[in-house]
Amino acid sequence: MMRPNPVTAHDERTLRRLIGEAGLAPWEGELTGVAEHGIALGPRPDGFGGPEPFSRCGGVPAVPPGFVWPRSGSGPDELPDCFVAQIDLAEVAREDANGLLPPRGLLYFFFPGHDGFAGRDPVTVRFHPDRSAADTAPYDVAADTAFADPTAGWGAPPWEFTGPPAALYAAGKAMPAQVERFHDEPLLDLPDEAADRLAALGSAALDVAPEHGAYMVLLGPDRETDQYVVPPHGAGPDRILLDAGVPDFTGCPLYYVIRDEDLAAADFSRVEAVTVQR
Repeated sequence: MMRPNPVTAHDERTLRRLIGEAGLAPWEGELTGVAEHGIALGPRPDGFGGPEPFSRCGGVPAVPPGFVWPRSGSGPDELPDCFVAQIDLAEVAREDANGLLPPRGLLYFFFPGHDGFAGRDPVTVRFHPDRSAADTAPYDVAADTAFADPTAGWGAPPWEFTGPPAALYAAGKAMPAQVERFHDEPLLDLPDEAADRLAALGSAALDVAPEHGAYMVLLGPDRETDQYVVPPHGAGPDRILLDAGVPDFTGCPLYYVIRDEDLAAADFSRVEAVTVQR
């Protein structure tokens, strides 16, 4: 079992300092114990001078030759899936502190384009291990008759985020899990004083690198306060592959979940998606 995704020594030192500054020093061991390394995918940091990344969410994906857009449903109810994100693994490899992802290749995340989703269901994640960004071109939506009806499916063609495409810059950092609830039981047995202080903290108080915002997170802990989509720290066979944030077409937090053995084998064919209802 590969869980958890250990934080780096540098990030743990920073996290412990922040915990102390927040008045939570007596419980720093417990709080760092539920932190995992995550790859924050978000906006370009100030002063960043690198090229525009291939990794992004929204818009029309850039795909390799022969790419077939996934569909859901059957017959007249068949619809193209919603495009969620494309990730160039070579762009995030440096931030994958524990080497859990393949070091190269392209990942594409989709979500079913119909209303039959039950809250946790199989979804399509396409992995092209031998392709790079140089091998791709924007998907030809105009040539795909499945996109001919602008009123069908989720939102506007090609059934994705309604906002503009957003480039995803990668930054690896320690991320504390939510500790307030786990199926109505606290993840940590903190005294009321500690729990109250923790609940009163601002969202960035324990962020070891606040300059790196996160629209999405690869391989991080559950950030949603209402429930945990996978049991934390080795209590189950699953881990979060992608925390996709709150897409416009669901209005709910969306997580992609992968089995540990599948991640170790770079097999993305059995990924499931979980939507957390608010």
